[in-house]
Amino acid sequence: NGALSAATEYNVNVTFEGPENEEDYNAQNKMIENAVSNNVGVIILSAIDFEKNADAVQKAIDSGIKVITVDSDVDIEAGKKAAKQAVDLCKEQKSINIGIVNYGANTENGKQRLKGFTDYINKIDNAKIVDTVNVESNKESATAGAKKLLKKHKQINVLIGFNEWSTIGVAYAIKELNLNNKVFGIGFDSNVNCVNMLESGEIDTLIVQNPFSMGYTSVSKASEILSGKKSQTSTIETDTYVVTRKNMFSPDIQKILFSFS
Repeated sequence: NGALSAATEYNVNVTFEGPENEEDYNAQNKMIENAVSNNVGVIILSAIDFEKNADAVQKAIDSGIKVITVDSDVDIEAGKKAAKQAVDLCKEQKSINIGIVNYGANTENGKQRLKGFTDYINKIDNAKIVDTVNVESNKESATAGAKKLLKKHKQINVLIGFNEWSTIGVAYAIKELNLNNKVFGIGFDSNVNCVNMLESGEIDTLIVQNPFSMGYTSVSKASEILSGKKSQTSTIETDTYVVTRKNMFSPDIQKILFSFS
């Protein structure tokens, strides 16, 4: 919605596509190659795996196409915010034992979120990451991985999912194992299911970025590049929001959870 809104405002043509599986870097590389063949002006990329996408991106750059990347460095700060929430939620408990449900091991977003989270937790004396499981980006895999962690490590009192699907898995695992009163659930991103489970108690905190702003800003910058303008900065940071049951119904948070053009 953000990208298409900017496309209308700046009168540029935008096409949107992505692999069916968030871990399928081969399909994404093919899409980059097709964009080069179609001689697009700018590629806006949320990379699945920066290392395995690197060659395709470099070929695009070598052919004269500009590339804008979305949703990477900001994830370090988002990871730190998630870690702070874990500590705050467990402030009355003797120890903080954390289970992590992550997605593709080489996915840049996941690595950056994990780094920010780990950097913060390593400074907390009574907190430790008990175990991590990597899952596929679907409900079944994420739920199975989350349940496996909770059954294997009974001491876990914080369970965190690092993307939308792993968050759903965390919520369903807590619900199906009836651990609402024992395990705090923290997740990233939002959809109707995540928001409903925040309200009902399976999730205690959502770390929500602003995808509408990311889409809008990236297309507006692409338009500037196409018109020959020089960008004043190489990196633009968008906000990250901590959403809890206390603030989820505030007007500002509602705009983030349910953005529309």
